[in-house]
Amino acid sequence: MKYQLSNIRIPAGSEVDLEQTIRKMLNNQSSYLISWKPLHQALDTRRHNHPIFNYTIELEVSHLLTNLPNLLPLVDDEPIPQPDTKLSHKSPVIIGMGPAGLFCALAMVERGLQPILIDRGSNLVRRTEAVEAFWRQGILNPESNVQFGEGGAGAFSDGKLTSRTRNIYITKVFDSMVELGAPQSIRYQALPHLGTDGIRAMVAKLRTYLEEKGCSFVYNARLDQLKVKAGKVSEITINGESHTPELVVLALGNAARDTYRMLASTSVKLEAKPFAIGFRIMHSQGWINQSIYGGDKWAEKLGAASYRLTANRAGKGAYTFCMCPGGFIIAASSEADALVTNGMSYAARSHSFGNSAIVTVIDEADYGTGLFDGMQLQSDIERKAYSSGYAAPYQSAGDYLADKLTPPRSVDCLFPASIPMLLTDIFPASVNSALRLALKHFDHVLPGFIAEGMLIAPETRTSSPVRILRDKQNLNCLGISNLYAIGEGSGYAGGIISSAADGYRIGSKFAL
Repeated sequence: MKYQLSNIRIPAGSEVDLEQTIRKMLNNQSSYLISWKPLHQALDTRRHNHPIFNYTIELEVSHLLTNLPNLLPLVDDEPIPQPDTKLSHKSPVIIGMGPAGLFCALAMVERGLQPILIDRGSNLVRRTEAVEAFWRQGILNPESNVQFGEGGAGAFSDGKLTSRTRNIYITKVFDSMVELGAPQSIRYQALPHLGTDGIRAMVAKLRTYLEEKGCSFVYNARLDQLKVKAGKVSEITINGESHTPELVVLALGNAARDTYRMLASTSVKLEAKPFAIGFRIMHSQGWINQSIYGGDKWAEKLGAASYRLTANRAGKGAYTFCMCPGGFIIAASSEADALVTNGMSYAARSHSFGNSAIVTVIDEADYGTGLFDGMQLQSDIERKAYSSGYAAPYQSAGDYLADKLTPPRSVDCLFPASIPMLLTDIFPASVNSALRLALKHFDHVLPGFIAEGMLIAPETRTSSPVRILRDKQNLNCLGISNLYAIGEGSGYAGGIISSAADGYRIGSKFAL
């Protein structure tokens, strides 16, 4: 018999034992307790210098529990459905080696298949070399970079493993990550993360496992063309060579603009979707720790502090996104003569600065009704930011509000160079208005947010600007029975966990 017991609050840094607290809450029914494990752990920092852990616990007991607050019966998840599609060939093709593609392959090998994974970028070692060359010297490889290559964009990120929902596929992803060496705590922490180093190590282990199971990995291989005949993919062209796979899975990243355009020339159906744009803001991590915890001393016990802020005002709302405590702002371009930023941190989150994106959602009212109008706006912003080359355009938050530039301050980021710039020149007026209102609101919540903040722009690759339409029941691409689109680039996921879960869900549909 299982229950969920919630709202167990324990002061951070205290000597209070969690099991003793549980038994005390059970009172005279504590002898019924067989076992327990955390389901969720969140940190409440609303009172400065009094952070509190809030737990939800799974209890296994021998008798029915009665008259206890915050207690609910717990029902086990339904099992993952059995495959509903039999393949005649053991090697379907997966285009893309980000979380969606890798976990789609994992699901397939667990059902007897040996998929071929193809990516336009390089393996992790060569890809990392290319990225570091770009950061040091401004030498961009448009095929293998922060966006493209083994591991996807998440390989150069904070390695966040957050998910707004829980289902059987997300649980499977977490379980698989633990089996691959991730700590057990990722299963229950409210804000789990592995860091860029942890994600890369996991990708390497997963690749090794998949290769041992017979999967093939093909790098520096670009999907040039896809042909559809009689409602099926009849042929794909990779690096100029023709192939006729039985099943094709598109595990694209949201930066695959050329691939979207190629698909639109076929019978694959796409639609424009809203996405978010803005900039990143950098503060000293010491200031963040002081503002969130009430004192920098807590960082030694709890790790670097993070925040999540929203602002809803007249017109557009805005919010912080992808906060990287103790991390770096990185150059994340994938196209020549265009500039993109992102956030990245290592597992230790030990850098002296923290950063977050501040973004606002835009839709067809901002960019027009054409299929690729949103993508074009992204590109226009990125090219404006590139006006001085691959140098990070920066401006203090106070100067952004006043639309002026004062003598430059030092900027700590992973770019070949940096340059002060009026960031209002990069964005549409409606975006500037929303971001300015957001900054003022965030400064009210965290005094000093503006005075201590430095902005680096632009943040444009928050999610896909298009969606590849899927059949609601079978999940194949609409009208094409042997083509599936998964993950962030398909428009159905956002982030490492949801992308991996979407990939595993689709991969689990197939067997020999």
